[in-house]
Amino acid sequence: MSLITVLRPATAHDCEHIYNAHVYSVQYTCARSYNDRILDAWRDLLSPDSYLDTLADAGKALWVVEYKNHIQGFFQLDLKEAQLDALYVHPFVHNQGLGTALLHRAEELAQEAGLSFIKLYASLNSIGFYKLNDYESLGAAVLPLNREVTVECELMRKYL
Repeated sequence: MSLITVLRPATAHDCEHIYNAHVYSVQYTCARSYNDRILDAWRDLLSPDSYLDTLADAGKALWVVEYKNHIQGFFQLDLKEAQLDALYVHPFVHNQGLGTALLHRAEELAQEAGLSFIKLYASLNSIGFYKLNDYESLGAAVLPLNREVTVECELMRKYL
């Protein structure tokens, strides 16, 4: 990671930038593993305001990574459920260590909260990333995106 990288808690002013990183990641990175119907349903779930609920919940954490003075990624961590709900990095800045830095910070927060593990539902394109970071597969899963569309993923876990 570069000296011009900042990892910090998100604020309400960051929501539009978080949304942009999220949409681009789904649009471009996830396209290798999912069809247009799934990608469209996934994007339909997203909006800049959707991150405000996480910010308002003391049992959740929302952090961003700034790289070259722009928010390029984020994570959402549910401390009550010991679950990483989201971790996305803008596809134009992949392989810069930003995702790993976000993941390590999420794990630190989980440990500070007294959690002994983190679980997550990994999109098919992200399984390798999590395995490289010592997450183990607990098996295939399917999550609903809406009433008609589901997404295949993998339930994973790491003991802290």
